[in-house]
Amino acid sequence: MKKTIGFLLAGVVGGIASGLFGIGGGIVLIPIFGLLLAFDQHKAQGTSLVALIPPTGLLAVLAYAKAGYVSWLTGVLLIPGLFAGGIIGAKIARRIEPRRMRQVFAVLLFLLGAWQTWGALKR
Repeated sequence: MKKTIGFLLAGVVGGIASGLFGIGGGIVLIPIFGLLLAFDQHKAQGTSLVALIPPTGLLAVLAYAKAGYVSWLTGVLLIPGLFAGGIIGAKIARRIEPRRMRQVFAVLLFLLGAWQTWGALKR
């Protein structure tokens, strides 16, 4: 029962982050799954993709499009690269042990956070 409630709360937090910032799985759900719900890195990543892409992604796009905040041409041009990159990335991830995956993921989050902070302070 506790885990079920944890999953539901993680979904709420991930959904809010997705709608608010355009993020959710990678930045919010994966750390919650790994650090609070004891998923290994691979399972956390795969589960977040299942949960976010179809329902949340579609609904968030519709909400942003309604407000005029979607560049459809850019989005369409991203699809082939994201599709191919997603397949390639998943195949590479399967070859990396979970502990190393978590370390790489943590470094990536740190670097992206530092970059965002730097950009926000410069403006």
